[in-house]
Amino acid sequence: MSIDNPGGFFSADDFKKDENSWKPIRIYGELLYKKSVDILNLANTICDLLDDEMTKGLIIQNAMVIPAKIRSTMAIDEVYSLVMENAVIVKVNICELNAQLWACEEIYGVEKKYIDVLREEIEAFKKIFIDWVSSFDKANDHPDEWHLFNDPNDFPDDADS
Repeated sequence: MSIDNPGGFFSADDFKKDENSWKPIRIYGELLYKKSVDILNLANTICDLLDDEMTKGLIIQNAMVIPAKIRSTMAIDEVYSLVMENAVIVKVNICELNAQLWACEEIYGVEKKYIDVLREEIEAFKKIFIDWVSSFDKANDHPDEWHLFNDPNDFPDDADS
């Protein structure tokens, strides 16, 4: 903790702009990253209200993966299958975090008003997320031997993975 940040909150101010900052994937990515840091800070605050260490751990784990995967996506924004893989990981973690809020309220008695604040942020996150994923360039991809996000017919038979 510092004098400038007595709550020990995470900051989204370190998001660096570059020559590709004009791209929609970068514009939405920056908005999404900032929203994910807000969610992480709110999740940390809710964890302060919990006694159950296991639930705290799950909440923080999910909340921390989200901004990390968004940032890593910004580094590989030119390869569709890789950005989609990260987007799925982000979606899974935000959905798990949202599900854990039910336990916070119903099992651990965290007041609904605190849970609702985080749920509203998750809903705002979801809207930006949809725009972000829509900005991914499907035409810009490399062969993926798992063929999870690309059509195997789009690549030569002898393509290296």
